[in-house]
Amino acid sequence: MNGNAILDASKKIKEQLAKILSLKFDLNVIHEVDFGEEKVFAKANPKRSLSFGKAVEMWVKLNRGEELTARGYYTPRDKGLTTPAYSFGAQVAEVDVDPDTGVVTVEKITTAHDCGTVINPLGVEGQLEGAIQMGLGYTLCEQFVMRDGKTLNTTFLDYKVPAAEDMPQIVSAAVDTYEPEGPFGAKEVGEGLVIPTAPAISDAVFQATGYRCKDLPITPEKILRATGKI
Repeated sequence: MNGNAILDASKKIKEQLAKILSLKFDLNVIHEVDFGEEKVFAKANPKRSLSFGKAVEMWVKLNRGEELTARGYYTPRDKGLTTPAYSFGAQVAEVDVDPDTGVVTVEKITTAHDCGTVINPLGVEGQLEGAIQMGLGYTLCEQFVMRDGKTLNTTFLDYKVPAAEDMPQIVSAAVDTYEPEGPFGAKEVGEGLVIPTAPAISDAVFQATGYRCKDLPITPEKILRATGKI
């Protein structure tokens, strides 16, 4: 949805820059102006062109120093006013559980995500790995300790979140599809893959110990109690 709003705003910016070129060269804005290679140019005569920077500079001068801005909007009116598209993903977790201490070590997570057309591969990879980090935290260690309506672990000294050394090996894959409602065919690749991390790790712990945790986080104490060690 943000991408579609950005496209709308970008289109309005281009219209303003096209007007600058038409004023300079007396062109028809709709039919004779195009964009490419960091410049605005006339279709019939590409030599009649301005760099984006020069076009912006001229716009600012003509508008007495005002910034060149535009607001974009997007509402998925034909999709229930919620989202234009839905993404899908899956994860597999490989864990090691120490039977004496109950400590769970996540060795590897393989994740796949249908995020439509991939626009920024490195950004997609970062989002997928970040989602795993978030899911790892609330699965194994993140927990508010409350007493009489007050949070007792109010700092990161007491509230455990996964650090770099806690991260498992990650194998990620983007399932490249095309979403007609998305910007350039893309869909979300934000926090959708946080969702399957907990079920994947929980099921792996169950396969290893026979203990099915239904109250996150999965702590060593819970595992030891379930397996009769304490």
